[in-house]
Amino acid sequence: MKKGVKILSWSAFALVVIILLVFVDNSYSAIPCAVPSISITQEDGHHFITEESVKEQLSSIGYPLENQSYKEIEVERIETVVANTPGVKKAEVYKLNNGTLALEINQSRPIARVITMNGLISFYLDDEGNTMPLSKTYIARVPVFSGNIDYSNGNIISVKEIKQNDSLKKVHLLDDIYDVANAIDKNEFIKLQTLQVFVNENKEFEITPRVGRNRIMLGTANNIEDKIGKLAQFYTGVIKPKELNNFDTISVKYSNQIVCSKR
Repeated sequence: MKKGVKILSWSAFALVVIILLVFVDNSYSAIPCAVPSISITQEDGHHFITEESVKEQLSSIGYPLENQSYKEIEVERIETVVANTPGVKKAEVYKLNNGTLALEINQSRPIARVITMNGLISFYLDDEGNTMPLSKTYIARVPVFSGNIDYSNGNIISVKEIKQNDSLKKVHLLDDIYDVANAIDKNEFIKLQTLQVFVNENKEFEITPRVGRNRIMLGTANNIEDKIGKLAQFYTGVIKPKELNNFDTISVKYSNQIVCSKR
């Protein structure tokens, strides 16, 4: 008898749960979509991604949101699409109980623009060593790397892939470009002073500064952070601004010395 009562009680409980789940599901389906809440980090003031571009992207994959039920919104699909958008480092998408679709987007932060030797390929390099295509609506103010950068095969790979493969290191320059760009980016003074970086025929780097009519010779990417630190010290503690144009070249190629040649 007790066993029968117990079974009956559990059956009734299960029925109530099923009814509640159906009720909740129907109520959830009836919730209309609200205006999405889009939060975009814009580190260093870059604007690769905007609220309007995100809304357009949602609409293009079948989520205009207007007149859609909340149940139709596939969070995982949206998150995958947005996360794989050029210029996006990370994306999180989730639903709120009031019918709002929330998107939190972290943008990638470019530290260099690379233009290949033939000028046919151009892309950004971010602070994690990943390549980014150029934007149709936004131009980032970052140092431009040009000159003897050969990507005639059109095969652009990440810095991480190159650094993990010795054979790739021998034929690619992108890892060196990243090291130089990263060192410049970390030094606020040199970052502001750098307009362009030219790669010469010896695969050595030359800075074209914003102030002064000089060529700044960095040499190879070896010990590049020391070279950039030495250059910053020269600008801020050794040379006076009015004396800069007396020199044709300023070289930090060699360890523990700065070599300047007069015009």
